[in-house]
Amino acid sequence: MDTSRKQPLGALAAVTAAATAALALAAAPASAAPSEWTVGPASPAAFTALSADTVLSVNGFQVTCPTAAAAGELFDATGNPAHVGDIAEASFGAESQPCASPVGSVTPIADTDPAWRVQAVTHQAETGVTTGFIEGISAHLSIVTCDFDVTGEVAVTYDNATGTLSISNDDTRLLTVSNATPGCIALVEDGDHPTFTGSYVLDADGQHPTITGA
Repeated sequence: MDTSRKQPLGALAAVTAAATAALALAAAPASAAPSEWTVGPASPAAFTALSADTVLSVNGFQVTCPTAAAAGELFDATGNPAHVGDIAEASFGAESQPCASPVGSVTPIADTDPAWRVQAVTHQAETGVTTGFIEGISAHLSIVTCDFDVTGEVAVTYDNATGTLSISNDDTRLLTVSNATPGCIALVEDGDHPTFTGSYVLDADGQHPTITGA
């Protein structure tokens, strides 16, 4: 059997496989699922947060808030997901800038006792972006004759460079309606899943706090 032509092909295959593996390693995000988390500039870091674009939407009905605020603390943690922060205060709207809906102003009341927990899952060192979720969310809404509670989780990303915490929902991190009163029959019912979106900018003593994972 003539093996003179098979040897170069075998060598080429080996080189190709090695190159493919190297490229795959290079493409893999650094610290994709870290277990050691560090908060800067110091841990713990007390923070305040402001947003101008929060929206709660359920069954096509939207509650938009021109201002929203939060406050809490970020801290070092271990594990994955890792409990890296607590939100101890949250408010939506203000007397001069109330939240609005198609039927008038709305004042969502956040219940942050116990505190909402910020959980970190992935960190991309190249971009400084952490993904995770906030759990333990609880709020009450009154809209004309309709009262209901919203509880659950939201998905988040945090950008160290801008201090922006972006909030959304996905198939895993859901909010759920409960305790809907009879006046809600045309609006929401127990078991509905509202979506909540918004971007909060965090400040910790005049600078953006950072979250890094390794």
